[in-house]
Amino acid sequence: MAGNGAILVFGATGRHGATGRFVASDLKRRGHTVRALVRQEDDRSRSLSVNGIETVVGDLHDHRTLAPALDGVSAAYFTYPIAAGVIDAAGNFAAAARGSSLERTVVMSMAVTRPDSPSALGRAQWIAEDLLQWAGLETVNLRVAALFAENIELLHGREIVEEGLMRNSFGDAPISWITGDDAGKLAVAALLHPERLNGETTIYPSGGAQFSHGEIASVLSKKLGKPVRHETVSRREWADRLIRQSALDDRLNPDMADHIAAVGLALRDTLPLNPWFENLTGESPTSIIQAIQQGQLGNW
Repeated sequence: MAGNGAILVFGATGRHGATGRFVASDLKRRGHTVRALVRQEDDRSRSLSVNGIETVVGDLHDHRTLAPALDGVSAAYFTYPIAAGVIDAAGNFAAAARGSSLERTVVMSMAVTRPDSPSALGRAQWIAEDLLQWAGLETVNLRVAALFAENIELLHGREIVEEGLMRNSFGDAPISWITGDDAGKLAVAALLHPERLNGETTIYPSGGAQFSHGEIASVLSKKLGKPVRHETVSRREWADRLIRQSALDDRLNPDMADHIAAVGLALRDTLPLNPWFENLTGESPTSIIQAIQQGQLGNW
């Protein structure tokens, strides 16, 4: 890993997937000095402090707060919610980092990050990553080629419980899935063992074994002891459903709804399974079936 300073972690108080929280706690467990940027002091930030992680109140949209957060930092984990604003956030971070001791940044990204992405957020993420490189920062982009397993609970939890249904526009082709903890393992490995990247600065690691939504519904049926099935709807119908759902669940937002509806089919055709996860972490990824059976994805 670059340098001997602290490692700055963004998203350490995040809820959905909790990848930043995993990264912060795992780095601390390994004996590293960890600093987390938090939006405010609350129960979530205090839980980090209790575990020996330094917290600094700041905001990626307020450049003035980032210089103190970067003081004495040699590496950083950069992540941004599935929401509008990543270009502005990357610009503020890059401007602050240029005058700091930062030597290495690992960026949590997504497979549909490209200039012609079907998702507006994917196009914005591509600009943000280019911006960090233009600023002269040494970055590694983890463009994870998998859906987060936690999306099953986030996107479908209510309708699974109330209707025994999972509605989306993905179709029923097999897709690779990754848990938030496994995504965190990728980031930790990229921070601590850059030599395992073989000089690559952008990689597309897949997750665990590929499963269709129909296969997942079958596993949920057994887990819950009631029928659960998958139903394919149009992209527009599903985006509208998610927008309505965002009024009831603040983990969702309209930007996220449009993004998720746009990328399902694109991700299905992106990349086959590959060994990046095993090569970086030395472990095997958790399959979404294991995660469901072991109760890792909600109160199923």
